[in-house]
Formats: sequence, C-alpha cells, structure tokens
Amino acid sequence: MVQLKTSALFACIAFLAAACTEDPPPTLLYKDREIIDSLFKIQVDSLRPRFDSLCNARFDSAVQYKVDSIMRERQAEIQKYLERIKREIDQATEN
Repeated sequence: MVQLKTSALFACIAFLAAACTEDPPPTLLYKDREIIDSLFKIQVDSLRPRFDSLCNARFDSAVQYKVDSIMRERQAEIQKYLERIKREIDQATEN
C-alpha cells in the first residue's frame, strides 16, 4: 500500500514537472516557409512607400532633436569644465 502511494505521488510530481515545461517552437515545412516568405515580400513591397514617406516626414525633426541633445550634453560638459577651472584658480590664489 505504501509503495502504491509512493508510486502515485511520484507519478503526480513527474506529471506536474512535465506540464511546466515550455512547448517546443513550431517547425515549418519548406513549402510553408516559401509561402510565408512570398506573402511577406508582397506586404513589404506595398508598405515600403508608406514607411519611406514617414521616414522623410520625420527626418528633419529627428535630426534637430539629436542635434539639440548633443548640444545640451556638450554645454553641460563645458560648464563643468569651466567650474573646475574656476575652483583650481581659486585654490591657486588662496595658496
């Protein structure tokens, strides 16, 4: 009777452990991949002009944003540098 309970408990634990594993990724046959690739190419070709126009519309503002970001960073670096030089000059004049 104890062996039956132990076996049942072991079977339950093994079942639960197997239930927690992930399913393997799906595999596609060559024909399926070929169909998917051709559908993807058709969709990309129809969407490419839209993506290009969106990119062109955003380009100037994106460049300006990046330039402003670089300028803020450089100005902060210059400010830190000037403050450090001022501290060094003040320390030199105190001595």
